[in-house]
Amino acid sequence: MTTPEQLAIRLKELGIRQTPQRLAIAEVVVNSGDHPSVKEIYQRVKEFFPYVTLATVYSTLETLEQAGFVRALPFQKQSRYDANLSPHANLVCVGCGGVVDSNAGQDIVTRLKSQLENSTEFEFTGQRIDFYGWCGTCAGRRDHKARIAANDGTAHA
Repeated sequence: MTTPEQLAIRLKELGIRQTPQRLAIAEVVVNSGDHPSVKEIYQRVKEFFPYVTLATVYSTLETLEQAGFVRALPFQKQSRYDANLSPHANLVCVGCGGVVDSNAGQDIVTRLKSQLENSTEFEFTGQRIDFYGWCGTCAGRRDHKARIAANDGTAHA
C-alpha cells in the first residue's frame, strides 16, 4: 500500500500541483486493486471530501494520465483507471465487469513485448493485455443458477 506521503513525493516529482483532493484521488487509484471507474473513485473520495465534485475527479485523472502516473483502460461500458504501468495482464470479469491485475505471467508479457520490439520496426507507445472470464464470485453465482435450473428441469421430467 502506498502512503499519502509517498504519493505526495511522486506527484511533486512529476510536477503535479498538490491539493488534498488530488492526493485522495491518486491514493484511491493507486491503492485500489479493482481498477476503479470515475464514478467509483468519486464515491470513495467523497467519503473523505464531501464537497469534491465529479469535475475535479475527471480533471485530476486527466492530469495524472498526462503525467504518466495512471492510465485509462477504456471498456465498452466505462473507462477504468490503472496505476500499474508495468507490463501485465488484466483479468476482466464478464459477469460484474470487475478488472484486476494478474501477478502471473508478467515475465511472459515483458518477453513478448521485447521480442516484438526486436523483430519489428513498430514503435511501441504502450501495451494492454486483457483476459476475459468469470471472477470467483460471479462464477459461483453462475454455477448456483445452473444447478437450480438443472434441478428445475429434472423435477418436471
